[in-house]
Amino acid sequence: MLGVIMITRLHAMYQRSRMILLFLVIIFLAINIACGVIAAIFLRHIVAEELILFGAYVCEYTSEEDIQLLGSIVWMLNTVWEVLALCLSVWIFVKHFRGPRRLSPSTGSTIGDCFRVLIKYHVFYFAW
Repeated sequence: MLGVIMITRLHAMYQRSRMILLFLVIIFLAINIACGVIAAIFLRHIVAEELILFGAYVCEYTSEEDIQLLGSIVWMLNTVWEVLALCLSVWIFVKHFRGPRRLSPSTGSTIGDCFRVLIKYHVFYFAW
């Protein structure tokens, strides 16, 4: 669900560009499908056992093979998606900030304008 919100925000930030929407949807689906397949392969090789130690039930998970790399790949692919969204957000912020500015005494300082643009373009949302 969070990915859909990120796509919607980035689409709005890029002024409803169909190219950016198509790009984001394709990348999002490719990463999520790949993560789903890798997670299914990872879980297929996990063996769970229930042990009773001193009257307490304990679950133990072991893997049949050395598949720890698969878990890391899922984490890395999700990180790639987050970094891509952050980079696109920062790029549109920099593009807007370098554009022509209309400052007057009534609009405030440059720092206030910069903060207003950050809030407007949701860079804080992606950075956290």
